[in-house]
Order: sequence, then C-alpha cells, then structure tokens
Amino acid sequence: MISLRLALAIVWPLAFLFLAIAVGQSMQARAIYRRARLVPRADFSLPAITEKPQRRFTLYERWSAGPAAAALRLRVGEYVVFRVLSFLVPFLVGLFVRGLVGGVLLGLVGLAVVTMYFRMKQSRWLKEAEEALPEFLRAVSSALRAGSSLSQAMALVAGDTPGPLGDEVRRVLRREALGFSIAETLSELSHRIPSRDLGLAVMAISIQREVGGSLADVLDNIVQTIDDRQRLKSEVRVLTAQGRYSGWLLTVLPFGLGLLLWFTDPHYTGLLLTTHLGWAMLGGAALLVGMGGLIINRLVQTPEM
Repeated sequence: MISLRLALAIVWPLAFLFLAIAVGQSMQARAIYRRARLVPRADFSLPAITEKPQRRFTLYERWSAGPAAAALRLRVGEYVVFRVLSFLVPFLVGLFVRGLVGGVLLGLVGLAVVTMYFRMKQSRWLKEAEEALPEFLRAVSSALRAGSSLSQAMALVAGDTPGPLGDEVRRVLRREALGFSIAETLSELSHRIPSRDLGLAVMAISIQREVGGSLADVLDNIVQTIDDRQRLKSEVRVLTAQGRYSGWLLTVLPFGLGLLLWFTDPHYTGLLLTTHLGWAMLGGAALLVGMGGLIINRLVQTPEM
C-alpha cells in the first residue's frame, strides 16, 4: 500500500510537469513556425552535403556518426552497459537497505547522476572543439592562400590542432584516404560535432565547391562571425551563471534532502509517508518545486546565438 501511494505521489506531479514542458515546447515551435512563414523563400538548391543518405544505417553506424560516440569514446554496447549498471547497482543497494521502493528511487538517482555526467562531458567536449575552431579555420585560410588545396590545408593544420577538433579532423582525413568524398566526411564531421559554428563553416565550404569563389575570404568572414558570437555568448553565460546555478540548487536540494532523510532516519518522515495528507503534501511539493525549477531555467536560459 505504501509503495502504491509513493508511486502515485511521484507519478502525478511528474505527469503535470511533463505536460507543462510539452505545452511550452509546442507553443515555442508554433511561434518559430509563424515567424518562418513571414520570411520569403529563396530559390536555392540545397548543396549535396545536406542531402540525407537513402540507405538505412545500422545502430552501430548511427552511434558512430553521432556526437555521443565522439565525446564519450564509447562503443554502443559499452554505453548501454554503463547505463544499465548505473541503475542496477544503486537499485541493489537501495533494495537491501529500504526494500523495493528504496531500490527504485536509488536506482533512478544513479541513472540521473550518470546521465548528467555524460551530458556534462559532452558539453565540455563540444566547448573545447568550438574554442579551437576559429584558430583552425584561420590556419586553413592561410594555407589556402599559400596555394594548398582544402584537403592539404586541413592535413597541414590538423597536426597542430589540439583537443577534440584535431582528433575529428584527423579522422576525416583518414576516411578521405579510404575513398570517402570530402562532402561525406565533412557532413559526418558536422554530425559528430553538433556546433552551429562548424555547421556554418561546412555549409560555406559546400556552397563554395558548388558555385566557386575564394574559399579563403569566406573562411575569414566566418572566423570573424564566430569570434563575435563566442564573445557575446561567453558574456551572456557569465551574467546568467548565478541564476542557473541557483535554479539547479533550489530544484535538486529538496528532493536530495528528502531522500537522504528517508534513507538515514525513516521515522523522521513517517507522517509524510503514512497519511493521506502527507502524500498530498509530497505530491504538491514535488509539482511546485519542478515548476519553479522549470521557470527559473527558462528565465536564465542562454539564447541560441
């Protein structure tokens, strides 16, 4: 009976929270669609680099071409094993200490912690790649002005490019040596590094290969744009850092403290778990804390630039 009440107290606030998130995302998508309809359509054909492949990719191929495989350096099987163990190990500990309900709650906490760790690692990896991108493009532009081809310029600069970007560019060059076209390898590079700045550079290279022109001048303009965007983005993130961390702390602290009290001293929270008023208070508190965290996150969210 207690397990059923606890499940109901957790499920219905989460359902309302997910419904609110879905409604907000839907309203935002409709607003973007309305703005897009006001923009006049240009009669341009998409470059070949943006065309979707016709054949079906296997799970391993989709994983290998995705950003998670590039950032985490894990095979798809290893990733699945880590996710399963992140739930199973805390579940067994909680099952031994507080029964089935404790096992499920602790398992979900372990799964959430590992998920946050993976996301933080991917975010840090992407940030390092974006920070190295302007210098990489600037060096490629200089090599192009010296008379090198695009592949030769990338090969010259890749050896001196540190971090994730250098590794991914060297991977592109190896795949090109195996017979893949430069359009395919650059398209895969933009998928493995989901950066708007890199996507802009790849699109410019693709258009230049279609219509011609000075690629070095185009890359110089892109570098200037990327530098301005990164500087503005850094300023905005610094100004919103306090609000973002406060939102995370105020959202996680009540749940973490309540779970800690229930595991260490279950009698302290006895009335909350044994009375109908207690279950209603838990559900309402979870709903209000979740909505407050969502509102704070939306207020301090860094705009896409």
